[in-house]
Amino acid sequence: MTSNGTSSWRSTTSLTGRVAAGFAAAALIGACQSTASDPLGQSVTSSPPPALSQTPSIAATSHSTPTPADGRCETADLRVDIGDNGNQDMRGAHVPLRFTNTGPATCTLHGAPGVSYVTTESGGQVGEPATRNTHGPEVALAPGETASAGLFLSSAPLKTPGCERLEVPGLRVYPPGNTEATFVERTATTCEPPLVGPFVRVGPVEPGPDNTRS
Repeated sequence: MTSNGTSSWRSTTSLTGRVAAGFAAAALIGACQSTASDPLGQSVTSSPPPALSQTPSIAATSHSTPTPADGRCETADLRVDIGDNGNQDMRGAHVPLRFTNTGPATCTLHGAPGVSYVTTESGGQVGEPATRNTHGPEVALAPGETASAGLFLSSAPLKTPGCERLEVPGLRVYPPGNTEATFVERTATTCEPPLVGPFVRVGPVEPGPDNTRS
């Protein structure tokens, strides 16, 4: 073969080699691109697992659970008065202080009310507030039901030397657990300061309208 023929053959062989190398490089790039789009790579952006996707529905279920309807009896939902029945002895009067549920739902009372003599319905307190026996059951009151606390009104002001007697029209009563008071009519005699008592004692609220034990 001539030198020109040999040179031509070498050029052709070199070109063929370069073309083959180009195809190999293209195939390698294609393989790399295929690997980059592998499903394992997509798992990073896939949807959360079922347990996480159900979290909102679990939360909704917990919020939809009804809360108990019963709660503490509020002053606004109570009629408070003093029962006619009771008894009188040498120490004073023992009467029931009654609480009737006038609200639309069952509510509860627990403990003893706060009680004190007052000069008028909206007037100032006279003397010390009642001593309280707070140990009692929690009492549930359905609408219209009545519970009561034993109330003792001492007759000591009528017999105490040096007592400057004062007649009061009633008592200020705070139902157990409340900071809002109501006025209860009950004419009574107490002492002007400095004789401040206490001349009143009250027991815990108990079931029934006729409790007089304080």
